[in-house]
Amino acid sequence: MASLVKLSTRGVRSLHATNFRSPWPFVKKGAYGQRKIGPFNYEKIKWPGQNREFPELSPKWHKENPEQLHRYTGTNEEGYVDPVTGKFVVVPEMQAELVVPNLDGFKLKPYVSYRTDVEIEKRRRIYEAKVKEKGSKALADLYTLEDERWPPPKMDAETLFELSYGEKIRQAYKVSLTF
Repeated sequence: MASLVKLSTRGVRSLHATNFRSPWPFVKKGAYGQRKIGPFNYEKIKWPGQNREFPELSPKWHKENPEQLHRYTGTNEEGYVDPVTGKFVVVPEMQAELVVPNLDGFKLKPYVSYRTDVEIEKRRRIYEAKVKEKGSKALADLYTLEDERWPPPKMDAETLFELSYGEKIRQAYKVSLTF
């Protein structure tokens, strides 16, 4: 009885083992370290994107993605898909707009002058002289405008309380003394 057996016709000169790689690397050392017996499982080739850079499923590279992701770009859409016609309807209110201030007549320049260091040093020296004159920073702050102080005051709980309730408490105290 005759049977047909398909013979492999690979382009090799001889049947030597160097011409026939094993189907998977058995225990080998190399760039991936020592592996157990079995095939390599490259999960990297399953990631979407040309260079596998997208964590989401990308409709550009996989046809089997869900229908909801077919137009996915990572940005908000400017309309919706009409369920009756199946066409994309653009809504003008959903389109992104850039809000840019009008800078006509704006006097500030896009650089910082070298004189600022001189101004800061002058403010710091004046403030330190006032601190020496008055004896403490708290007393110097009473006689110094906030714009003239350097370094600018830190916002702590006492300062915030003073700015919020200080004047009301002083007035209430004066009113209570008059009665």
